Amino acid sequence: MRKMLMGLILVGFGCFALLFGLVKASDHKAQNRTPAQHGVLDLSAWDFQGEQVVSLDGQWEFYWDQLLRPGGAPSVSPGYMQVPGFWKHANEDGGLNSQGAVTYRLKVKLEPSATMYGLRISNIRMASEIYVNGNRVAGSGKPAESESLYRYENKPYNAFFTVQGDTAEIIIHAANYENSQGGIPYSIYFGSAGGIHKLNTHTTILNLIMIVSLLMLGCYQLSVFIIRREERGLLYFGLSCIIIAWSFASNGDRILVEYVDLPHEIYYKIQAVSLYLSLITMVMFIKNMCTTMIPEWLIKSVVRVTALYISFVLLTPFQWYSRFNAVFSYLQLVIYVIILGLMLHSYLKGRYGDFSKRTLLLFILALGGYVVGLFDYGLYLSSMTPNYTLGYCSILIFCFLASFLLSYRYSEAYKTIEGMAIKLQQADKQKDEFLLHTSHEFQTPLHGIINLSQSMLETGAGAEAEAGELSASHIQNLFLIRDTSRRLSGLVHDILDLEKIKRNELNVHLSAVDVRVSVSLVFDLFQVLITGKKIRFVNAVPEHLPLVYADEDRLRQILQNLVGNAVKFTHEGMITIKAQVEEGQIKVRVEDTGVGMNLSDWDAVFQPFEQAHSPEEYGGTGLGLFISRKLLHLMNGTIKVEWSEPEQGTCMAFTLPIAEEARNSLTLMEASKESPSINEEWGMAELPSRSKSKFTLLAVDDEPSNLQVLSRVFANEPYEVLWATNGLEALEMLQKRSDIDLVLLDVMMPKLSGFEVCREIRKQFSLFELPVVLLTARNGNSDIATGFKAGANDFIIKPFDAAEVRARTETLLKLKKSVEDALKAEVDFLQSQIKPHFLFNSLNSIIALCRTDGARAEKLIMHLSNYLRRSFDPKPDSFVWIEDELQLVDAYVQIEEARFEERLTVVYDVDPQVLKKKILPLTIQPLVENAIRHGVTKKMEGGTVRISISLDKDTVYVEVWDNGGGISETGIQALWTSERASSERRGVGLVNIQRRLKHFYGEALQVSSEEGEWTSVRFQFKI
Repeated sequence: MRKMLMGLILVGFGCFALLFGLVKASDHKAQNRTPAQHGVLDLSAWDFQGEQVVSLDGQWEFYWDQLLRPGGAPSVSPGYMQVPGFWKHANEDGGLNSQGAVTYRLKVKLEPSATMYGLRISNIRMASEIYVNGNRVAGSGKPAESESLYRYENKPYNAFFTVQGDTAEIIIHAANYENSQGGIPYSIYFGSAGGIHKLNTHTTILNLIMIVSLLMLGCYQLSVFIIRREERGLLYFGLSCIIIAWSFASNGDRILVEYVDLPHEIYYKIQAVSLYLSLITMVMFIKNMCTTMIPEWLIKSVVRVTALYISFVLLTPFQWYSRFNAVFSYLQLVIYVIILGLMLHSYLKGRYGDFSKRTLLLFILALGGYVVGLFDYGLYLSSMTPNYTLGYCSILIFCFLASFLLSYRYSEAYKTIEGMAIKLQQADKQKDEFLLHTSHEFQTPLHGIINLSQSMLETGAGAEAEAGELSASHIQNLFLIRDTSRRLSGLVHDILDLEKIKRNELNVHLSAVDVRVSVSLVFDLFQVLITGKKIRFVNAVPEHLPLVYADEDRLRQILQNLVGNAVKFTHEGMITIKAQVEEGQIKVRVEDTGVGMNLSDWDAVFQPFEQAHSPEEYGGTGLGLFISRKLLHLMNGTIKVEWSEPEQGTCMAFTLPIAEEARNSLTLMEASKESPSINEEWGMAELPSRSKSKFTLLAVDDEPSNLQVLSRVFANEPYEVLWATNGLEALEMLQKRSDIDLVLLDVMMPKLSGFEVCREIRKQFSLFELPVVLLTARNGNSDIATGFKAGANDFIIKPFDAAEVRARTETLLKLKKSVEDALKAEVDFLQSQIKPHFLFNSLNSIIALCRTDGARAEKLIMHLSNYLRRSFDPKPDSFVWIEDELQLVDAYVQIEEARFEERLTVVYDVDPQVLKKKILPLTIQPLVENAIRHGVTKKMEGGTVRISISLDKDTVYVEVWDNGGGISETGIQALWTSERASSERRGVGLVNIQRRLKHFYGEALQVSSEEGEWTSVRFQFKI
């Protein structure tokens, strides 16, 4: 530190010496050997061929209150006035008057020559004209003996002329009616025209160096302040430098007024304000640097008094405030001396504030130099010194030293911060490692908690709940435990991704991905989470949207983050995902009708741990959007908030590149469908033919290579393997072929995802009729749960093991065969319930009709034949058309109507739309048989049976109603007990129907009755 301070001191003094030397070396003003005496200056021996100029200092003839006519003889004897200097004339009352008109006259003895001479006039207050040998050569303003004819201006100017003979008579008319000091405050320089030009250039350059240096220094400090707003010292010092620069430009040689045409009143206000405004900014700077050394009341007093005087300057004309300028200038010096004394006193007392001992001493010396510079500059303005070289250099050196000190302080602060930053980085690294290890350790117990709570919830609604082991509050707590654990598990995964981002270890595997399918999969995952919310998901992604070039898993993660946020902040309404091609990319928009956010939060939400809404109210960690933006950056995409309004909703938009290569590969795959390796009609692999295939498998995958692998896996098994390259093709094949026993279904496919295809399959086939195995690379709990909810029988995780695939497939096929055998046994058992006495009674009715109505007897025999044929069908389908089931019912009804004649009336109320819908066989006919046998025929007067079948959207409603004897409440309960059914030889049909309805549809028979009045048996099922 000592070396640095010594370096600063040496640099400061070196700069001072260099500037002072340069000013002196470039100064070509010659020192007068003899000043003017009694209005005469002898320069006959002076060499005007050089570029040096001489000042016309000395005694000039002085004529008060009159402007002598050039070339004429004065009417009064002259007085003498020292130039440079101010004049004051004694009034009749003995006072001194500085306002009026005067004439200066000087005779200069010259060597006769044809030289072009020149004069340099810096300041003659307040209007002047110059005559040489009776000719007007220059002027500024209009001097006059009366104020009404007078016009002030007072600009620096040059005068050029030639002299005939050996004498140059120089007459200056001057007038002053505004300033408190009239006269010629600075030297007038005389020389050749070239010398005057060089003097003017030298003066201008010297002032410009000073002004530009201060302006640059001030702008630099203000620029740093814009970056470091908390450092007010930079602001005050920067403003001080700029104001001092303006003060130099408007005072002294006044190059501002010389080169800029300003109104006189405005110029003098700028001159005064810049001179005194620097006091305010400088004392504020000093106070900021020396916080504890300067009393607060002193700073406030200086600022208020100076601000008051500046206001006075701005509001009054020049003539009013000019007489107080000198007083306030002296007051300014006194204030600086007081401040300097206070700082020196603190230094001697050992109170250094934010400084060290040496830096405070350096600052005191620099400020002392500034005060010396102001004092020297003030002497120059008062015509007590011929120049302000010392003040020029001192003020400039102070500004640079103060800037160095500021830089030094901030350098020290930077070193301190740098050291702290290194420690913080180490601590942050340790924190990251701790979080990483902790997150890994959290995963296993969290998965255990989630699985245990889920298991308890699944069993809690069953036997345990019936036994009273789990109350409603316990189940609610289990839901809370499970959901909280899932959120914590998600946070753990986010933290792991965040660590990968920090370490640049987050990788993506780019390929062609279908956005619509990804959106569909994400919506499927969130269906469970919106339970209780009035939210509707809308997948508005076009079916023929080009594929994107992205990481399939990471794209789903991004969509899950965006949809998760939308679900979190939307209480009711819609969450819509749209996509379209824009500027050669795919733009995806996720819109919701939630709480929205303010414009100020649009950028903040993409920062880690930043949220637009209170985490206490909505939860979350603020990592999702940050991670999504990083992932999209890795996939050459972008993300932004497209629009958002409070209480209106939000639209998040991200872009991804179009997968050109993927489109080409799809074209090749379409072409491959026409190749001989795939059967054009069915998509069946041309594997080695087998004479006997026990089962037929359908493999569905959009990658031909995966289909080839699956075919080879079952090459030595007694299976026929069919291929389908997308979901739509698979559904078409299932419609055309009824011999498919199992489907191997990829989850991620274009157009339709595996989940959507599985749901479509389940609309036609039950879990045991057609098992579905999902093939996927994602094995998360939510993915597996979504797959099972869609209707899958099993999951196989890619990359899969061939033995595992064969084992799982074989197990499901054996289970399917076992279920089919069990169902056949059920139907056979139901068929065996046809009573012999029913046949006996039917035959007796036919015999009786043969004698009276042969045609009707013939029809009755045909109905009995149809009934028996359908009842004893050895290979019934698992499902039959409702139309076929009703034909069986009608055959049975026709036979019974022949027996009971008017006692039996059967009414059909059937929606024609349901006739081509499938239903389980032998479900309606046994109900009608029960209604006839145990209902209306038990009454002597008989009754009516009404069969009603209706369709509402995707649900079929079936009801068999009769107005027979009815059933008691206890009788209804006894219908479902096997003991009652066995003992009374009835009810077996109802038990069988009930079991099959529960198995295939998850529905049950609903029996209601009023004893002695009516009975209704109903059931429903989705198609």
